[in-house]
Amino acid sequence: MKKYDLRKIMKTAHEIYRKYFKLYQLTHGVQTFGDCMKVAWANEKKRIADEEARKAEKEAMQAALIQPERRSTYDCFNAPSSAYYNPNSKGAFGSRYVGD
Repeated sequence: MKKYDLRKIMKTAHEIYRKYFKLYQLTHGVQTFGDCMKVAWANEKKRIADEEARKAEKEAMQAALIQPERRSTYDCFNAPSSAYYNPNSKGAFGSRYVGD
């Protein structure tokens, strides 16, 4: 897969040369069509770099969201059932329950 769209670069260079030549002549020092090509290539490279940076940032954010949350040691302290149930906490048919 090509990284740069050559058709788009050529189209941009022709557009600069035909429509915005005076403006680019003052701001970028463009004198010839070759200079227009250099400007168009620079713009495309900057666009690709920005797009890759945005993509990397998005992947980093998704990776941060996917990581599971660490459980605390409080959640698994392996307390025996006698910590919750006393010998007299029997309901109907011998079921155990935690009283209020």
